[in-house]
Amino acid sequence: MGLSQVSASVLLDKSNPYQKFQFIGLINTSSNDNFVTDSGASGTAYATGYRTKNRMISVDENGNELMNIFDVAQKKKKSTGVVVTSSITNATPATFLAHNGSRKEEFAIAEQICRSNTDVLIGAGTDFFLPKNLGGKREDNLNYLDSMSSKGYTIIKDTSKINELSKHKKVFGVFSNVSLPWANKRKFSLGDLTNQAIQILSKDKDGFVLMVEGSQIDWAADKNDKNYLFGELKDFNSAIKTSLEFAERNKNTLVVVLADHDTGSLGLSNQNKDTGEIDVVWATKLHTANFVGIFSYGPSAQIFSGFQKNYEVGRKLQNLIDPLKKWK
Repeated sequence: MGLSQVSASVLLDKSNPYQKFQFIGLINTSSNDNFVTDSGASGTAYATGYRTKNRMISVDENGNELMNIFDVAQKKKKSTGVVVTSSITNATPATFLAHNGSRKEEFAIAEQICRSNTDVLIGAGTDFFLPKNLGGKREDNLNYLDSMSSKGYTIIKDTSKINELSKHKKVFGVFSNVSLPWANKRKFSLGDLTNQAIQILSKDKDGFVLMVEGSQIDWAADKNDKNYLFGELKDFNSAIKTSLEFAERNKNTLVVVLADHDTGSLGLSNQNKDTGEIDVVWATKLHTANFVGIFSYGPSAQIFSGFQKNYEVGRKLQNLIDPLKKWK
């Protein structure tokens, strides 16, 4: 979600939630070994405060585990949660939930997620948690949904029961094998899922950390598919709106919106005055090193303005939870 994707999102909706952000900055997303990052390395920078090599998940370039923001939050007795439109084993959510030398090791990542003690997990991923005989793709015959159930998680797989997620203290809403349907092909929004997560997590008197990803914004840009992209951006806006509404009521919650990287180097070339439709051009179907935006609202929002590197954002986030944490 580069700056041009955000520009399109705002230009398509006069009441766009981005306009409520108090502070705006720019992020250099490059990884430790590459000018152009992937989601594993950039997600690791945000989650841990350290840059790593592309494709790595919350480990350093030598494969050593890095403490991520969920680890820090849980030590401070805070609740944690992830809401995504991909599998929760996908690169970005995995950087908050697991530690692995390769983002491709999604079966191993699923096992680590089972041990992560994260309170709320919402997205897809049955392929990686269930054996083949139960509709998954695990070849070891292990059923990690049963394992999570035995650890106190309520497993919800029926999308008609999304509003029941918030009735539970620990929940895994797993609604598809590898990804949710495109935003314009489902009856619920990312905002609906985010609202359920916030209802659960906000009951914790010690506070919470929630990571929400509009995962398929990247996928739509990979395809250079404008309609797919604009649908996903609108869906992500619903999550931003839900989060900001909670922060406005709560007065003690920081909301930060950013991106792992830009994809596609989108150009906005024209807008039809009658229909409002925006014409676009694409430079590539690949990731780019274009800076991405960071938008912040709430307590300490000002520290995210200006130019910064992705790992610096991760350090600022962790230091808001643990001001005494030192960095190498």
